[in-house]
Parts: sequence; structure tokens; C-alpha cells
Amino acid sequence: MKHCLNVFNLVRTHGEKHQSVYSFKGFKAWTDFDGYTCYLQYGNATLTLLFHGKYHFDYSSHHDFDLFMKKISQLVSN
Repeated sequence: MKHCLNVFNLVRTHGEKHQSVYSFKGFKAWTDFDGYTCYLQYGNATLTLLFHGKYHFDYSSHHDFDLFMKKISQLVSN
């Protein structure tokens, strides 16, 4: 999950902000009102990063999850 948090920060640092959502290379990143819960989305897969290192994935199919993880790997390897 460390790579996912790195990508979250990358999207917020280099992405374009529209209202409260940042977009960068197909990813979207945002937080809840107090900043403790972070969301990272690519396509139909969303990762919720919770307090104390907990997380939750929501996706429509295993293909969506695999694509999400593939895109995470591509961003951290560049």
C-alpha cells in the first residue's frame, strides 16, 4: 500500500484540481472533509486509505483491480 500512498501524493502534487478532486494520468485523488480518509481512483477501481494504515478496495471486476495495480506500478517506476 506504500506505493498507493505515493501515487496519491503524486496525483495531488502534479495533478489538476477541479473542485476538491485532483486528476493526473487517469487517476483521481481526494480526501474527506478532515483529510484523514484518502481516496485514489483509476477507472472502476477505488482505493480508500483509512486512518492507522487500514484500507479498502472497491472495484467492479478483477480486471478493474488488476488495471488499477498495473497503473500504480507504472507510475512509481517512472
